[in-house]
Amino acid sequence: MSTNVENKPKQVTWFNGCGGRIGVVVGEKGDFAYIGMALRHDEDDDVDHIMKYGAKFPLDAALLLPVSKDYTKAES
Repeated sequence: MSTNVENKPKQVTWFNGCGGRIGVVVGEKGDFAYIGMALRHDEDDDVDHIMKYGAKFPLDAALLLPVSKDYTKAES
């Protein structure tokens, strides 16, 4: 059984889609970003949820989007 490697967020881009807020999260490592809906009432919880359960999104495309929030390595 494979284990889920912890990946912390590096940046997130928020935009309003049809019927809700959508986030594209780039992790500190990996070849993909993750895209998903903001379903919670806390932005950081949404980012965590999208990283765990969001759909994989091409990293090159995600890096072209304007950044809404940067996560530094000092934040936990």
